[in-house]
Amino acid sequence: WVSVVLASLLSLPFAAMAADSSGVCATPAEIERVRADMQGKAPGPLGSVAKRLGISENRVASALPAEQSHGVAASHFQAVWKSIEQWEDAVTLITRGADVFEISGRVGAGKPSERSKFFNLTREGPGLAGHLRPDLYSAIYVLSIPGKGGGLRGVSFLSAEGEAVFGVYVPGEGKEPSESVDRQFEAVTSRRIVQP
Repeated sequence: WVSVVLASLLSLPFAAMAADSSGVCATPAEIERVRADMQGKAPGPLGSVAKRLGISENRVASALPAEQSHGVAASHFQAVWKSIEQWEDAVTLITRGADVFEISGRVGAGKPSERSKFFNLTREGPGLAGHLRPDLYSAIYVLSIPGKGGGLRGVSFLSAEGEAVFGVYVPGEGKEPSESVDRQFEAVTSRRIVQP
């Protein structure tokens, strides 16, 4: 295995990679509202906060302190995905309207299609597989929000509209994640990605 340092990606502020005029990053007033709204609450999907405040999930994620949230442009999707492939366990969360879908288990290994714009996920056994369109994503946020039950730790993939397409999280609800899953997540947050 060759270790690839992601510092060059994650050390850049998200605003430098996405034009601020597009309304991607939270305004100072939104930062204050988001932080006040989340104060003292158990962390959950950012969509709930976004809905309460009437702003996009992208703006919610960008309003969090740097130690809790760091965004990169979606052009870094493959490097981020290769890191997530290493996790021995995960919960993939997909929210559509009022419905929330949870898929437990490792995510599928992925590679770009040779015939289309899809990023194809394959796997053996149960867990996440499918066909993704990262070319339609606007940003990827690594989240590490402290709170009850270990807090919320994971990676959220956002659409061009700034809403979550899906997120891959460290398991936490109802069970403690293994030490190895903790270490694998820390490899993402410490800006280190492991690739074959």
